[in-house]
Amino acid sequence: MRRLAAFLVLIVAVAAGAYGVTRYVNSRQPPEDQWTWLRREFELTPAQLARIQALHAAYAPVCADHCSRIMAAQTRLTALIQAGRQDTPEYRAVLDQWEAVRRECNAATLRQLQAVAAAMEPAEGRRYLAMMEPRVATRDHLGPLGVR
Repeated sequence: MRRLAAFLVLIVAVAAGAYGVTRYVNSRQPPEDQWTWLRREFELTPAQLARIQALHAAYAPVCADHCSRIMAAQTRLTALIQAGRQDTPEYRAVLDQWEAVRRECNAATLRQLQAVAAAMEPAEGRRYLAMMEPRVATRDHLGPLGVR
């Protein structure tokens, strides 16, 4: 029984040591930016990456407009709630506006993701969409979705 206990302690110690070494080695590597990750993860050529970066840059003002409109509606909703006016037509109108802008943002984001996927090899584009599309429906709209 003592041998089993000693063996288990040894196994736990080795596992803890391996975990510690792995954490130390990984902490010394600089974090990967979204473009490096995208290029590596989806095996992009330099031309594909440049095309996707151009799409991203062109979409940034659209995204900023959506974010601005969503945040303005959220700020207004919060003010109405704090004033105890959530049972008013004004609150309902602002809530409807907020929901409309979120739907518009989601639709535009999906189109952007499809454009990014189209710039990749077909199999990689499908994999990218499978990874990213579900995030659109569950996002909190507190900032851009990003490419990662």
